[in-house]
Amino acid sequence: MSEEKRTVVHIDPTEETGRYANAAAITHSRNEFILDFLMLLPGDRRKVVSRLILSPTQTKQLAAVLQENLARYESTHGKISVSPAEPEFTGRVN
Repeated sequence: MSEEKRTVVHIDPTEETGRYANAAAITHSRNEFILDFLMLLPGDRRKVVSRLILSPTQTKQLAAVLQENLARYESTHGKISVSPAEPEFTGRVN
């Protein structure tokens, strides 16, 4: 029986509760992708709650692992359907 290798990840107590985001804006240059996670507020206000700056390689790896985890989630919990009436989780994409 093989044991799954586990990596210990330490998280600062101020970060462990996470941030709520209901939108994202993605921009990029030749050398980096900037992912701004936003909270849309009443009155067409938008607040950046977290920003990630990734290399193109890290961005591609993140996209792959998100796809893998979505597939795993759907195989356990069923297909995720996105209604056309629901707002998109994206802001501007450059």
